[in-house]
Amino acid sequence: MRKNPHKTPVALFLHDLGSGAGDPAPSLSGPPVDIVDDGQSWRMVFEIPGSVPERLELEVHGRIVHLSGERRATEGEPGQFLRVERVSGPFERVLELPDDPDPEKTRAHYADGLLVVTIPRLAHHTSRNIPIQRAEAKRGRS
Repeated sequence: MRKNPHKTPVALFLHDLGSGAGDPAPSLSGPPVDIVDDGQSWRMVFEIPGSVPERLELEVHGRIVHLSGERRATEGEPGQFLRVERVSGPFERVLELPDDPDPEKTRAHYADGLLVVTIPRLAHHTSRNIPIQRAEAKRGRS
């Protein structure tokens, strides 16, 4: 098991809303996810073998990230199954971000069973001093 390289637990930064069906516990049927916060964005890597992008749906609404989709069941294997441990069927995962994301700049790609989602933080407005220029006096009216 990998150690969390940060001293603060990830749970303080990201809240898992469970399966999205009112379940407060992390979803056991949803795909496992690793989440990295680099200060500018969150990078989520979901492990979803046996799916294709057309069977996945990702939505960012406010601070909520909602992933749903379907894993294909094992098919076409000759013989009788003695054990089936790989999960198949529909799933969903709902996570709450600790800060406002920028959904317009969010990107996702799926390859080799991994869905990689990069969600930039929303740039908050900053303040600055505005220099006030002295207006030039108009010269003589004729």
